[in-house]
Amino acid sequence: MLLELHQFGLSVGSTQLIENANAHIVDGQRIALIGPNGCGKSTLLRALAQPSGSPPTFGHQSPASASPREATRGAHTADPEVALTKRHDYFLIGTSGLRGSLAPASRASAKDEAANADTDEEAFDENIGVLLVEQDDLHWTHLLGSAAGTEAELREMTVPEALDMAAAVGGEVAVEHAEAWRQLAVAADHVLEWRTAGYDSTPIQELSPGSAVRAYLGLALLRPGVRLLLLDEPTNHLDLPSVMWLQAAIQASGKAVLMVSHDTAFLDAVANQVWAIDPATQTLTVAHTTCSKFLAARELALQQQEVAYEEQQERLKKLTAVANNLRSASTAGSHMVSKDNDKLQRDLKRDRAGRSGRKASAMQARIEREPMVERVQRRRPLRIVLDALAPDNDSAIVLDHVTLGYDSALPLPIPPISLRIDYGERIAIVGFNGVGKSTLLRALVGMQAPLSGDVRLGRALRLGNLTQEHETLPPSQTPRQYMADLTGLSAFDAGARLMQYGLTVRQVDSLIGELNPGARARALLAGFAARAVNLLVLDEPTNHLDTEAVAEVTATLNSYAGTVVVVSHSQEFLSQLQLTRIYRLSSDGLLELASLADFVDLTTEAVQSVVEKCWPA
Repeated sequence: MLLELHQFGLSVGSTQLIENANAHIVDGQRIALIGPNGCGKSTLLRALAQPSGSPPTFGHQSPASASPREATRGAHTADPEVALTKRHDYFLIGTSGLRGSLAPASRASAKDEAANADTDEEAFDENIGVLLVEQDDLHWTHLLGSAAGTEAELREMTVPEALDMAAAVGGEVAVEHAEAWRQLAVAADHVLEWRTAGYDSTPIQELSPGSAVRAYLGLALLRPGVRLLLLDEPTNHLDLPSVMWLQAAIQASGKAVLMVSHDTAFLDAVANQVWAIDPATQTLTVAHTTCSKFLAARELALQQQEVAYEEQQERLKKLTAVANNLRSASTAGSHMVSKDNDKLQRDLKRDRAGRSGRKASAMQARIEREPMVERVQRRRPLRIVLDALAPDNDSAIVLDHVTLGYDSALPLPIPPISLRIDYGERIAIVGFNGVGKSTLLRALVGMQAPLSGDVRLGRALRLGNLTQEHETLPPSQTPRQYMADLTGLSAFDAGARLMQYGLTVRQVDSLIGELNPGARARALLAGFAARAVNLLVLDEPTNHLDTEAVAEVTATLNSYAGTVVVVSHSQEFLSQLQLTRIYRLSSDGLLELASLADFVDLTTEAVQSVVEKCWPA
């Protein structure tokens, strides 16, 4: 066993996220951590990832607010009843907060670790134990050791340069790590087109987000000494072939993985267990099944519970009414006085009243003894309504021999693109990271001028660009203020509109800059609806949405009357969209595909060849 949660509670400030949880992780286990946005999934991962000592008790302080060094100092004064308990080669995480972190059996004693605390964080640790990969914050020093350089210094290097630096100071294991990367890069350069990322020539900080994440994930899976990987939305920024590669590589690596992802199909393919956080009950449920089967079983159980609750409430209502009638009859009978002052009849009526009273008491006791079915607490259902502004004849998008790139001296290595998109079409674009999909979208909507050729956007089109507007939302405004300014609605109506799109009362009046990405995406969708946009350009729209929101967005797009152009890595999302056409962008240009399934089949063969070379069975 690697790690165990025992009567574990997790809170941030005054907000309780998890109570009395019991779970454990063993070598090779692959676990899907699921739950709605804001329930504490990322917080739990950060808690488990503290690289040394103990994080703070979360009832008083957020895990992100304490450094590993501060956490280490806190471990020396921990309450022994809740402190870390080492059992064999794993740590037990006790009640009232999280204390301690994963370490393999071969690590030094606690005394030796304390003596070497200053150097352990710097060296290329052969027994790193646990590694967190966050969705938008990659820490290269955590992966390679700070002896190889500071975070800023490593980001100025190429991936091979950073690995060589780590190998120079890290010994034989670091050398093996660098060699494993080179083997992976060679295998994937052509069949998965990793060469387009420019890993050998481009500094880490200049890599596209997808290329950087892919390199980090590959290095993490190849990293000696890592026994548990904590992955927070690992498929964000990846292209579809890279998602398929990651799926196969996780399975082949043999490492234990606890992962958060909005992509149910990805979780189904990789995970063999589910941890589900329920914010309504603050519980962590463990199930030995796939994600989709768990969600289906949970929904069926909730529906059955709702029926049982309604039936019980109706039955109790009838029993209570009968008991009340008997009680009323008892009260009336006990005061009954016969008109002819007949003592025998008066006593008879009082006796009947007594029996009615006893029946009422027995019935009330029966009601009180009955186990109560809890009322199902469901989240406010998400409803997205996008009514497109009716266009005139000038509503097409035309690209005529467009060359893409940021510099005329360095155009993207793809042939010129010509494309016409008529109003109402739904177009998807797939391809490898770094090939230029996002650049194509920016050129298509006028955010970036092409190096040559013409782009014409119909004058009747009203654009909603999820990526651009996600980046330009006013961070110092609340969603209520943003919606009111955008639409002219009153503050009350603006808040009500936002809550229809899944924002909570607290989120409506929080600063946009403090919201999680999913809440910001919901605010944008509400804004699109208010503006009646008739052209949606969506670059990885599922990246920051939970499963419920993805399903609702899919249904909305399928009934949307306007034009949709989407780039997505999610095979599940794309397969559920009713697409007019699907294109692949590659070094051969923009080519129309017969179907998504054909592209997936070809990519599967390429992925398997790479994984078999780098993680042989």
